[in-house]
Amino acid sequence: MATRKVKKSNHSTKQSSRATIRRAEEELNIAAKILEWEIGDLWGHVGVRLPDNRGIAVRLFRRPERGKKDWLVHFDFSLNKLSGVGTIPRESVIYSEIFKARPDVNAAVHCHASMCVALSLADKPVDWVHMQSSRFKGGTPIFPYPIYILDESEGADLAKVLGNASAIMIKGHGIVTVGETIDEACINALYMERTAKIMAIARLHGYQGPTAESIQTQSESRQKLFRRPRDEIFHSADWNYYAEKVKRGERWTRGLM
Repeated sequence: MATRKVKKSNHSTKQSSRATIRRAEEELNIAAKILEWEIGDLWGHVGVRLPDNRGIAVRLFRRPERGKKDWLVHFDFSLNKLSGVGTIPRESVIYSEIFKARPDVNAAVHCHASMCVALSLADKPVDWVHMQSSRFKGGTPIFPYPIYILDESEGADLAKVLGNASAIMIKGHGIVTVGETIDEACINALYMERTAKIMAIARLHGYQGPTAESIQTQSESRQKLFRRPRDEIFHSADWNYYAEKVKRGERWTRGLM
């Protein structure tokens, strides 16, 4: 009798794990579509940690090329492919090394956001300059080497520079954003590029960056805002808004440009 219960429990666990993976894959597809349109980048990708830390699933932004290639692959932390169509991204160590270094991170995005690249070349980190950029408070770290992140040591160096931040700029190359969920990592990337555009335009008109006073004012206002009770939702309002547009096949304005 006890043996039957164990078998049933194992079966239920496997079913639950498969369902979790299916949901994650659906969200990877949505995130890839949101960011492919929002960032205008063909070569980006988004990844998530698989249940029980068994590996990583990554979805490339670009469209299928031959037959039904969907560019969604699973691989382990040694970069061995586990399943999927196509090859794993050349920069897979971005995911493996950040996930190793940050147990709190379950998802990450890597893409080549143009305005973020421009600011990285000028050594101007994306920062908390408007209400939706509080996630970048203190300025995003900048990885100083304009390189592809291809081997474990480079991935580990990137993770070290990232530290506990929600995003990092790779000088002259692109960005990596992270989050506890695919939703969080995706929306971080969306707002990172939009914030870079805001900062670049403001600097043309003499803006010098956030001051201690402006950060204090925004902090107090944000604290006041979130004192009000809110219904708990599974996804952010941003994710729900853009995911619905993706499902309906609708486009939207790419931030400011």
